[in-house]
Amino acid sequence: MKIIAFFLFLFTLTGLYSCLKDDSTIIKPEGSNSVVEFGNPSGLSSNTTDPLRFYILSFDISPLDTIVIPITYSGPRDAGKDITVDIALEPTLVDDYNEAHDEAYEILNSNIYTLPATVVIKKGSRIANLIIPAKIDQIDFDASYVLPLKITSASGETIGANFSKILVSIGPKNKYDGKYNYKSSAAQTLLPNRNANVELRTAGPNRVRLIPGLVANYSNEVYYNIDPITNRVTTEMTTLLPIGNNFPESRYDPGTKTFYLKWTSDGGARFYEETITYQGPR
Repeated sequence: MKIIAFFLFLFTLTGLYSCLKDDSTIIKPEGSNSVVEFGNPSGLSSNTTDPLRFYILSFDISPLDTIVIPITYSGPRDAGKDITVDIALEPTLVDDYNEAHDEAYEILNSNIYTLPATVVIKKGSRIANLIIPAKIDQIDFDASYVLPLKITSASGETIGANFSKILVSIGPKNKYDGKYNYKSSAAQTLLPNRNANVELRTAGPNRVRLIPGLVANYSNEVYYNIDPITNRVTTEMTTLLPIGNNFPESRYDPGTKTFYLKWTSDGGARFYEETITYQGPR
């Protein structure tokens, strides 16, 4: 009798588990519904763990250009109707980001751009573009500007909790901005004979930042300042290993769009000899 009772108990327990398992399959897992959110207007510049996504967009200097930011209907299905997405500025995002990252970004002057109030994701699609006309030639080089954007409503659709707010840095490119090939000489102290693809990003009218940093490898921030009259270049590095000396032969060749650089850091203990050659726009 004890054996029979045990098997009856086991049968009942198995049946109960099967019922619970069947019931659980009709509950949709969290996040299975489609949501409205911002897509990626460029490569992500913030850390993937950062609660606020940050992007950098740079433009050729012109009287008028367009900032294009995708709005997506992300999930298992296409939009079942036209979805009107309302967009607004969220200035507090700038303060929060500046405080968290020790930056000094400012909101782009409203006279420079026109922000549409709405974007429509058409029925049967999953994406629409927010098109923002902007007068790039009126953006000042001497400050860093952003657009703090927020999705406020979406025709009753669910708004993504994580990606409904973004910061987009907007700035003009100077004539040195672009993709480059970086080479170091055999005599260089750190990573001699290095050959890598890098970017020089606008940091002022005659100033660029090396991406990635020091010797196209380390996180130390390195800037090159170009004299537009003489084309002489001075290197600037304020983190960890301040500049010891800039050699007078450091220069920019506008004909070949090439930087020839010699400088030292750490009180002259470390020597750098770099050739950075233009490859194309970024």
